[in-house]
Amino acid sequence: FVLAMLGVSSIAGDACITPPMSVMSALEGLPGNVGQNIKVALSVAILLVIFCSQRWGSKVIGLVAGPVTTVWFLTIAALGVYNLAKRPEAAAQVVTGFSPGAFISFWVTGEYRGISAWRSLGGVVLAVTGAEALYADMGHFGAGPISAAWFALVYPCLVLQYMGQAAALIDNPEGVVNAFYHAVPKEVLWPVLILATLATIVASQAMITGIFSIITQAHALRFLPRVGVQHTNADERGQVYIPEANWALCFMTIAICVSFQSSAKLAGAYGIAVTSTFLVTTALLWLVMRRVWKWHLVPTLLVVVPLLIMDLLLWSANVLKIVDSGWVPIVVAILMCILMHTYRWGRAQEERVMTQESEVVAEELVRTGCVASLSDMCTVEALQVALKTSDFVRGDRAVVFLTSFEWRVPRTVGALASLLGYLPKAIVLLSVRFDELPFVPEGRRATFEALGAGVYSVVLHFGYAEPLTKEQFSIQKAVAAVVQEQCEAHPELRMFGAVVPADAAAPNEGHSIGGSSSSDHAAEDQLFAEAVEVLEAGGAADWQQQEAQHSNEGQHRTTFVLHKLHYVLQPDGGHGYLDRVRVALYRFIVVNARNSISFFGLEGPGTMEISVVRFL
Repeated sequence: FVLAMLGVSSIAGDACITPPMSVMSALEGLPGNVGQNIKVALSVAILLVIFCSQRWGSKVIGLVAGPVTTVWFLTIAALGVYNLAKRPEAAAQVVTGFSPGAFISFWVTGEYRGISAWRSLGGVVLAVTGAEALYADMGHFGAGPISAAWFALVYPCLVLQYMGQAAALIDNPEGVVNAFYHAVPKEVLWPVLILATLATIVASQAMITGIFSIITQAHALRFLPRVGVQHTNADERGQVYIPEANWALCFMTIAICVSFQSSAKLAGAYGIAVTSTFLVTTALLWLVMRRVWKWHLVPTLLVVVPLLIMDLLLWSANVLKIVDSGWVPIVVAILMCILMHTYRWGRAQEERVMTQESEVVAEELVRTGCVASLSDMCTVEALQVALKTSDFVRGDRAVVFLTSFEWRVPRTVGALASLLGYLPKAIVLLSVRFDELPFVPEGRRATFEALGAGVYSVVLHFGYAEPLTKEQFSIQKAVAAVVQEQCEAHPELRMFGAVVPADAAAPNEGHSIGGSSSSDHAAEDQLFAEAVEVLEAGGAADWQQQEAQHSNEGQHRTTFVLHKLHYVLQPDGGHGYLDRVRVALYRFIVVNARNSISFFGLEGPGTMEISVVRFL
């Protein structure tokens, strides 16, 4: 888990650096009479266009990405060939660079041997930046297309381009300040500049798309809280848009662009971000080869050790640039690690507390055979005992209670029973589980179990790589599908016939019980008004009579009940300062995460949210 968090954090740091670095480097080809402030303003404008267009999906950029990148790589290859042909003597020296002897000479006997050669790797690494985006986008395209594009197009074109740059620099070393545009003929400077700008937009899009994909998977694996995921292309599963991540990246990239002003000042930050990602990827490769692929030790070492040596050389050479700008991705990675570690710790604490509560209730059931209080109905067994032994009014209604675990009865059930002395005749405990599979077939999407006493359990299964879009994550559709399949065997489920998709009802604000405000829903207002009026006037008999009347009139309503948690420290828990800080940070993360009602697509008049206090 630590390596996974480091990997996601490194990619996050890289994603903050790649767009401004790419855009500013492309615009450095503008004529010298164009001021630096104008270049920065143009860079900011391009970044805004990139991030504002994300809401329409990568499909828009994807329509031109293929042709643009193909033309770009062919163009830089042609420029490389042009410079090699124009300077044959310099080209002959460049070709000798492929000799292992030249490599050894550079490190051992050359003018910049030893420490100087090692320090030069801090600049050499910029020739391989962007490779980390291949891993981020691997889930979208697969290894085959990426390998084919790399070896057939990208790699040969890059080698020719760098050979041409080297020949141009041998002929005129003063061009090292801006090596790429120094090797571009003046006649084609503006077309190359425009093409380079378009290519940087595509490169930025690749990293942004990759970070969206990784954030989606990190949420599924419980490293990050709820985020809104919008599916932007019905034909492609992996094209998603996450507003929270998009605008956070937009703010960070523009701030970095304005602060550092040029790509040269960002080179150190870029190198640290990329090489850190390389290191973590190699470490994770070791784990996959040993634990997943079951490779033997010796073959694994033969593959991993050379990669690790190269990664360490590149990373260590860039560590020297931390003071200049290398601290930027490190700070971003640390903040991301704190966010993920705190959220995962908080979820583990919640699960521990709920498990302890369930064990106490189980012991109480064994000892006394009954439930001490309605708030103790936190397990299925306790709920069944309470339904059989207590005088609840069981109205002809269908209510879906969302719960974090299928074995856990949410406290919203006890809150509803204690406030009204009422529970619906059909109770569905609905939970969402992320399986250890990238994708779950539709046939295995939902599992159903009848628990008795009008209580049912429905578990929705999703893969960790599936984009949790509103269309796919529709709770109403999932419940409707289960009801249609099971209503013949369980007639009580026919009360769910009123389940309708959220977009079929006009959205409303929520109503909150016992705490903070949420949505104000007409169905719940009517439910509570009727309950309070009847219970104050005469009691359960009249309430049951009104329920029967509603049943005869066909006015069955399905209500979805969610809980809104408020976290506090357990009294006399012996918590230290660090625990208090952790709980406060976890509370801040959960409160500012995507609202559960909108996340599950439950906006509408049939949703209720109940506030609950949870001790950590």
